[in-house]
Amino acid sequence: MTAEKIKINSLVPPTWNRLKVNDTTVELPTGAGAGMTDQGLATSEANAADWNIETGCGAELSAFLAKNGTKPVLVANDGDKLVSIKKTYTGNASDILCFEAKEGQTVNILTDVTSGDSTEGTAVLQVLLKAEKGAKINLAQVVRPGKGMKVVNDIGSVAAEGAQINIVQVFTDGSDISAGSRAALEGVDSATENHIGLVRTNGQTLDMNYVVKHLAKTTKADINVTGALSKNAKKTFRGTIDFVKGCTGSDGKENESMLLLDDTIVNKTVPLILCTEETVAGSHGATIGKPAEDILFYMMSRGISRERAIEILERAALEAAANKIENTEAKEYVLGVIAGKYADE
Repeated sequence: MTAEKIKINSLVPPTWNRLKVNDTTVELPTGAGAGMTDQGLATSEANAADWNIETGCGAELSAFLAKNGTKPVLVANDGDKLVSIKKTYTGNASDILCFEAKEGQTVNILTDVTSGDSTEGTAVLQVLLKAEKGAKINLAQVVRPGKGMKVVNDIGSVAAEGAQINIVQVFTDGSDISAGSRAALEGVDSATENHIGLVRTNGQTLDMNYVVKHLAKTTKADINVTGALSKNAKKTFRGTIDFVKGCTGSDGKENESMLLLDDTIVNKTVPLILCTEETVAGSHGATIGKPAEDILFYMMSRGISRERAIEILERAALEAAANKIENTEAKEYVLGVIAGKYADE
């Protein structure tokens, strides 16, 4: 199977190129088959023109998927009953899943992707979300591939008047993970929240691009990232809040809290606020550094090894995001995945 290199996660506007954060390049296999639709989902063919939604990874990825025959499918939902999608990848795969919440409806979604450690390949999962007037979409994602699997996880969402889109993600394990999310707040009083928990270690990478466009009055956005890095891990986070002219009274926030557990890691954070409107409130902040030695000393004085103490801090970073999941069934599942990961170590 041949492969093609494309650019994703482009920063708009670009910054000083020496920082090497303007975008990233991934190599994707051509002709990869669908992987999610074999999960017994109730789906129907989606009109690509109706789901032409900008995503965090960007237009090159969407064009690549279209060129290689990956078609969007509309996943049915049953009211607020959880739509649960769990996939163990066995090779290259690419999917575009579309979810729609009708006026006043609540839709809850869970995706969990993994693979065996001996599996090699690249998987692309693109999730497109539409929330109509007064609707709510709650999306919880766990991305935990095996050592040989690379994953590109991409999201694009549109919120109408009074709609809300909540996204909670947990990233762990695997080798290279790329993640993007772009929200268009098109309706008055629409809102979105992103809560991301991540752990990268043993040379693992995570490249992220999260964008919220405030397009209507009194819209709200909140992006929160918590995580821990160690043992030659690399992480890049781009967080952009874009206040477009006409979005008066809007409020956008982004915040990152990152533990650097040794001196071998590379951590890049690019918070960005774009503004062509005056009467808005935008803020960003970051708390990045090593864990306090007095905390580690206290834990070690109670008989906890330094290695186990670090695992506890990692788990706390993941659980900080998972606890933001609104749907009880999805929250318990994700917390169980996290508990299982650290019970084995």
